Amino acid sequence: MSRRVLIIYGTTYGQTEKIANRIAESLQRRAFAVELCNAAVSKPGMALDKYAGVLVGSSIIARGHQPAIKDFIRDHIATLNTIPSAFFQVSASAGSASEHARAAAQQILQKFIADYGWMPILSASLPGAINYTKYSLLLKWYMKRASANNGGSTDTSRDHEYTDWAEVERFALAIAAAFRGAEVGLEPALQD
Repeated sequence: MSRRVLIIYGTTYGQTEKIANRIAESLQRRAFAVELCNAAVSKPGMALDKYAGVLVGSSIIARGHQPAIKDFIRDHIATLNTIPSAFFQVSASAGSASEHARAAAQQILQKFIADYGWMPILSASLPGAINYTKYSLLLKWYMKRASANNGGSTDTSRDHEYTDWAEVERFALAIAAAFRGAEVGLEPALQD
């Protein structure tokens, strides 16, 4: 039996979309029908309460989540709190060598959820990428400085992917189990 799941995401440089696609592939292997939706480009195909679950993903750069995702959550918070829903945030800080930077990313995630009064059944702060080759000069300078302070690469001649794909797969497995209504014993890194 196939269950329909919505994965709606916001991305600027593409890493959140890559992660959303990988989660979608994992869910499809587990008999879920997945609708992927870039919040800045399109709207979900049906009312949220018709899905078996809704996964929301957003990149965060310089402490800001995607505006289209903020709008989506604000507009649908009542429904998100009555159906199985989950959230993932993507940032370079989540994959930092610095414990302080990783903790800060987790705090940003928790504050973001709390600010909306959202109660997702799962959430995760996932490592993203630093895409120096795609940044404006100002953002490149800012990200190089932040990366230097947190043990990341400062080589601006190329992009640096920090995504832990095994962690993404574990999160996808937890999503599949949660959206099926199963008990999920999550590792501490995947739960709030």
